[in-house]
Amino acid sequence: MTGCGSPGESSPDLSDYYLPTDSLPEEGMTYIYRSLKDTLGDTEVWRHRYLGDGCIESINYGYDDKIAQIQYDRVTGNGVLTDSLILFFTDSIGQTQREKVRLHAANRFPFFPQDTKRAWLTHLEWWQPGDSLHIILQRRRYLAGDTIWRYNGQHAHVVRFRTEDTFETEETGWTHSVWTGEEWYSKGIGLVYYKRRISDHIVLEYGLEH
Repeated sequence: MTGCGSPGESSPDLSDYYLPTDSLPEEGMTYIYRSLKDTLGDTEVWRHRYLGDGCIESINYGYDDKIAQIQYDRVTGNGVLTDSLILFFTDSIGQTQREKVRLHAANRFPFFPQDTKRAWLTHLEWWQPGDSLHIILQRRRYLAGDTIWRYNGQHAHVVRFRTEDTFETEETGWTHSVWTGEEWYSKGIGLVYYKRRISDHIVLEYGLEH
């Protein structure tokens, strides 16, 4: 996950931009993201907890505060890797089903990206319980510079990543779509904003509320 810039060129250290692991309370910290496209829409809730030895547990809560996914990330010397990801589904009789995702490429966040042309790949594959829908998601992150985050009266310097997603599903045949977007990370906080452009008519855009 190291960069490949010119000889002698130093790469900025972005390790403080992912999550403040050193200051997370023992019970964890909850991040709430609100839709910037639909202010009446559902919020996205994540709870991050540092387990020690470089391991971070991140729980995403969906409708009615039910767990939607649990992710375990590992902090290394030059970035963050995803060790495991579990998705939760509710079946037709209301029972919770869990599906462990196959990780083909686990890059989550680089600490020394430097090269804006290099992609950091997250490659996931799973079969959705109930309908056995086969899903493959590849997300490529590219360093895209920095900017100032202005939201809810707050101003902070952020580092930007451009994202390119390839989303494939298979049931009776394969369908294929490409999404673009951005992720912004603030020092000492982590992810504060993201956008996913799924189509010309469907754009997801969320900002950190608190």
